[in-house]
Amino acid sequence: MDHEGFFGVLAAGGPVLAGMFLLSVYGVALIWERWRFFRRATGGYADFLARVRAAAAAGKLQEAAALARQHRGLAAGVIAATLSGPPHREERQRSAERAIGRAAAELERGLATLGTIASVAPFIGLFGTVVGVMRAFHDLASAAGAGPGLVAVGISEALVTTAAGLLVAIPSVAAFNAFNQRIARFQEDLGWAVEEVLDGLSERAHR
Repeated sequence: MDHEGFFGVLAAGGPVLAGMFLLSVYGVALIWERWRFFRRATGGYADFLARVRAAAAAGKLQEAAALARQHRGLAAGVIAATLSGPPHREERQRSAERAIGRAAAELERGLATLGTIASVAPFIGLFGTVVGVMRAFHDLASAAGAGPGLVAVGISEALVTTAAGLLVAIPSVAAFNAFNQRIARFQEDLGWAVEEVLDGLSERAHR
């Protein structure tokens, strides 16, 4: 397909294709913003939790608190809530769980929108294709003596919106799943670290 034909097909996509383009731009911007936020909020958290666990296992809870003050990610707030919470273990655990929930909510911000884009983009593309096919058959009926080539051109133009819908949906789905997996792993790692810190506090209380 030459450049003139290619741009002609794009123009035939009409408002639906224009909407898909805007949706793709918004989706990419959202993925980029979330990736940067994840990098900043969870960067180095595995090493941080490993050091906190080691400090808790050795009974060095002041060192663990100092590590929490130095760390800039979301995990620091969870460890700080565990160390500075109410005196009883159950109350500290609830405080830590609330902190984990707040951290997860920060990470999940915007993911519902990304999931919606991933879900609706193929249907928007399909809608554009259906409208395009209807227009192609209408043009065939209106053009006296026109052959099937006219329908073929119209359908090929209409299918562009379906391709655009898939092009928007596939990276959105991949990013949505990847982000959610990272959040689940982050919560699980925090949960284990909190348990170890609480064990360290319990051992210290019974000495």
